[in-house]
Amino acid sequence: MSPRGRPEWGGGVAASSPARVNGGELMAEALRREGVTHLFGLGGGHINPTWWAAPSAGITIVDVRHEAAAAHAAEGWALATGDVGVCIVTAGPGLTNAVTGLANAFNNGSPMVCLAGSATLRGQDTGEVEMLDQMAIAGTVTKWARRVYHVDRIPEYVAMAFTEARSGRPGPVYLEVPIDLIHSDVATADVVFPSRVEPQRQLPDPALVARAADVLSSAKRPAIVAGSGVWWSRAAAELRAFVERTGVPIVTRQSARGTVPDDHPLCFGNDWQSVVYRADTLLVVGKQLDYFFGYGFFPHLEHLVQVDVNPAEIGRNRVPVSVGIVGDAGATLSELTAAMKPLPTEEWVAALREAAGATAAGKDALAASDRTPVHPMRVCRELQSLLRRDATVVADASNMLMWANAGIAAYTGGCNPAMSNLGCIGHGVAFALAAACARPGTQVVWLVGDGSFGFNAMELDTAARFGLPVTTVVLNNLGWSGQWVPLGVRHYERLAPGFDGVGELVEEPAQLRPALERALAFEGPSIVNVLVDPEPEYFPGRFLG
Repeated sequence: MSPRGRPEWGGGVAASSPARVNGGELMAEALRREGVTHLFGLGGGHINPTWWAAPSAGITIVDVRHEAAAAHAAEGWALATGDVGVCIVTAGPGLTNAVTGLANAFNNGSPMVCLAGSATLRGQDTGEVEMLDQMAIAGTVTKWARRVYHVDRIPEYVAMAFTEARSGRPGPVYLEVPIDLIHSDVATADVVFPSRVEPQRQLPDPALVARAADVLSSAKRPAIVAGSGVWWSRAAAELRAFVERTGVPIVTRQSARGTVPDDHPLCFGNDWQSVVYRADTLLVVGKQLDYFFGYGFFPHLEHLVQVDVNPAEIGRNRVPVSVGIVGDAGATLSELTAAMKPLPTEEWVAALREAAGATAAGKDALAASDRTPVHPMRVCRELQSLLRRDATVVADASNMLMWANAGIAAYTGGCNPAMSNLGCIGHGVAFALAAACARPGTQVVWLVGDGSFGFNAMELDTAARFGLPVTTVVLNNLGWSGQWVPLGVRHYERLAPGFDGVGELVEEPAQLRPALERALAFEGPSIVNVLVDPEPEYFPGRFLG
């Protein structure tokens, strides 16, 4: 241990701390102490010292082709691991390019840190290059935004940023360091690295837990809807223990997908409508009462019990809540499990299984279709049959998301990254890059429509340069869905050889499975471009969530 209680620089890698360090070296060391292993970004003069120092701190820089992908990948890391993702962008357009990724994470409540360079402190209001009021912009799409004014305080601000990103309802934070500070140096003896602050679970009110247990125990048709709060709480074990102790059926939404596997006897996947509208009492854990959840308007319910770490989410949209518990998802579920006994839910679960069977039969019929163009449900089911249980499937947004939700199962937490209410499209490739970095050796699939594919397709070059086996499956309906603006037949699969990958066009159902098998077996990026029915038949009880 060094003087003043500081651990040795580089965690013992270096024999001793250097006498002087620049701002970038301080930044890299601070990130290392927060456990950062991957940094997503795109280089620039305003951030170069951090860029140069990161490898010596044991941090892999994943340099993308556009800052939007850097921000999305940082969120993708959080969605894949449950921990904070980090991106770094240069000043001016570097930050503005990243704003959509920050906004998406802000809507999702995903913990991430965005580091940015900025114009010099002295050069404010002089017309300096890449001058912009970045703080004002970042403040609208983050939960915390700060600028560093003294180089020796960089570690302090990095520690604050990570604490803010993880605490309460998680979310993105922003930290900028002006170019004159990041390039300047300071005596190592004048720098203090704060201790890492681990997030503390907010414990629920015991009286409210007891009341919730009474309400749930008295229900005839109780059900659980688990949302992203379960994932950020790392509460998969607590959730499953509650389900198995009580016998209450569950649906999982957004980042909670896979925390209870879809093939669990009490899990009904993400088809929340089929369960919620048959229930009489609902336990909602870590799920906003938003657009993708009917705004919480369920007048048929006798009781709604809501658990959320954010007090503002309780009763959102003026929904009547019988019991509202402000608390960490894992801690609250643990106490609820201890407070309840097994419930007689066998007949209720059997009724739900019978109803789900009708929907499943409709999906199976579409998945077995030999019609041309290929039905999108067939693509999803063929893909599912070739995936291992720990495979990551990143379903991009828009029309094809409905088919992915219906045809792709979730068996492991963090393997089905969620879209947010912001409605981004084209960001899925960055999520896939992050998942491939976080879980090397696992299958990673980017499932995307032809319209969304065009947003960030160059990031397949990033996959190639880093040897990431991202399999891209394009559900190509020849146009923008909804508005039906035609795009025509475009050979997206021909891009793959340019990225040292392989690509195939699928026009007939019989071509589909062999093409998917070859793509999944390839060790680099691959593209399977499937011409799908632009006006497909739907299944009974279809849902969009």
